[in-house]
Amino acid sequence: MKYFSYLMIMVMLVGVGSLFILKKPDGTPWLSFDAVTKQVKQKTNTLLDDAKRNLDTVTEHTTPHTTPHTTGSSQSGAIYKWQDANGNWVYSDKPNTQGKSQTHTLDPSRVTIMAAEDTSILNELAAKKAQIDNQLKNPSALNPNDVKKLMQDAKNIQKLMDERTKRLDKAIEGN
Repeated sequence: MKYFSYLMIMVMLVGVGSLFILKKPDGTPWLSFDAVTKQVKQKTNTLLDDAKRNLDTVTEHTTPHTTPHTTGSSQSGAIYKWQDANGNWVYSDKPNTQGKSQTHTLDPSRVTIMAAEDTSILNELAAKKAQIDNQLKNPSALNPNDVKKLMQDAKNIQKLMDERTKRLDKAIEGN
């Protein structure tokens, strides 16, 4: 089984590598390092542009919150602090209506407000980690459908290579 896995990996590597050697009917290779590099640069630039746009959007939405409020009880930058019935400290922009609270004044120029992060990706990562851990705990043989597809792909590559060899032989014989 161990050697079969190595064989399958080698077939895949040869298959991918052959795409850099085999030519399309127009004479260009199916894959080239320049084309791959160009696509990577395009995708990177697109991601960077999207990130900049998103950052600008977040900045627009958070900027009004960093300036002192003109309405409400905390227009002076006051924060109120008190202990609840369980002894936990409570912080609010309004004083405790049921008792005494300590008042703390904040310097608005030293306060940084950050947007909340989207933590939904953490749930996805936890699910993927659990799936990987489960696979590591319960190793299994290769999926028969995947092996069948891999073998079919290898046969298709071999067929393409045989056809190319025939065309080259015909071209050489014609000269």
